[in-house]
Amino acid sequence: MKKNITFLLAFFIVWAFSAFMCYLLNLILDRNWFTDGWHEYVILGFSGAVAGIFGPILAAWICKFSKKKS
Repeated sequence: MKKNITFLLAFFIVWAFSAFMCYLLNLILDRNWFTDGWHEYVILGFSGAVAGIFGPILAAWICKFSKKKS
């Protein structure tokens, strides 16, 4: 149970950080790369969190199965 709470907390931290970085990048560069609505930043943050959390797990899984075949 403690491992699940830690994983969920890390997921939300990465989510918030990704959304904030996209928002900050839009403010600093003064370009409208992302729309001005807050829900776009939430979606971008979520996709960053999913990629950041599950990407290394998926890469390790693929590497594990590719070594078995070789």
